[in-house]
Amino acid sequence: MRLESSIGFIGSGLIDAIPDEDILDQYRSEGKHATLNPQFWDNTAKDFVKNTDGTLAVENGGIVYKFDYALDRASVMSDASFWEVQNVTRDDFRSHYIPKEYWQFAAADPDVTSKFYQYYPQWNKTGDPAKDIIAFGNATDLPVEMKESDYVNYMVWHRGVGIPAARNTLTADFKKGKELFTQIGCASCHRPSWTTGEDKIRDPYGRFSAEDTRMVRYPKQKIWPYSDFVQHRLFMKNDLRTGWSKTAPLWGRGLQSLCAGHSDRLHDCRARNTLEAIMWHGCIGEGGQSDALWAVKNFRNLTKEQRQLVIKFVDSI
Repeated sequence: MRLESSIGFIGSGLIDAIPDEDILDQYRSEGKHATLNPQFWDNTAKDFVKNTDGTLAVENGGIVYKFDYALDRASVMSDASFWEVQNVTRDDFRSHYIPKEYWQFAAADPDVTSKFYQYYPQWNKTGDPAKDIIAFGNATDLPVEMKESDYVNYMVWHRGVGIPAARNTLTADFKKGKELFTQIGCASCHRPSWTTGEDKIRDPYGRFSAEDTRMVRYPKQKIWPYSDFVQHRLFMKNDLRTGWSKTAPLWGRGLQSLCAGHSDRLHDCRARNTLEAIMWHGCIGEGGQSDALWAVKNFRNLTKEQRQLVIKFVDSI
């Protein structure tokens, strides 16, 4: 089992409003000197990988990927995220998101087959739990759990969830911590700010028009997510699935302890706090060294008081 905590809701609409061309420019800038995910960026030609139809591999339906650590979601609205993430069925998604290989594996597991009917008695179709598990997993006529109007309301909320205000911004500690954060190199990947574009709504399912008044829009706003929305590698032990991970936006993270009662960090929660998250950026593992190793070395060379200022800054934004 692996934990994942990378799919955030706060600020999704603001991120959605960043112009695609600006993110493509970020790839072009970083790709000149850094090794980027070859799925999206040709590190030899220093250019984008293209699909057979000529579209960019870093796009889905003409929208640049910018969500999830795996960068496999483009627009807030283009990927049926409620179905994919939480497996809630709707009239147009009456099947499981989990792939068929999972159900084949489950059907061969005696712990699953022995209890399947206990949890899903209505799926006792044949008396053979292995067959019924596979049928259940591949069904395309599951009961509808969310009606259309509720889904529309959910999407309005999803794109409208904002970012809490940064704290302590006028203090000397915050200002010095921000200065050190940039000085040691953290801001190279955790890019501080972006400016949103016209923010026309792009909904491939046709529920919302480009300027639908029901949907929150964020045109021409300066925002501070602290991410470049590009993937890098940390070469951690027991690393993430592909090893490539999008730079996590840092805004609002410092309130996690207050709101959730814990301060777990990184996409799989392996770091217990901000300090551990920074140190995990300094790995030398199988296959190479972290893309952020140089910044972590700089962090280590700070005094204890300076390191605390960096942490205080990160937890305040």
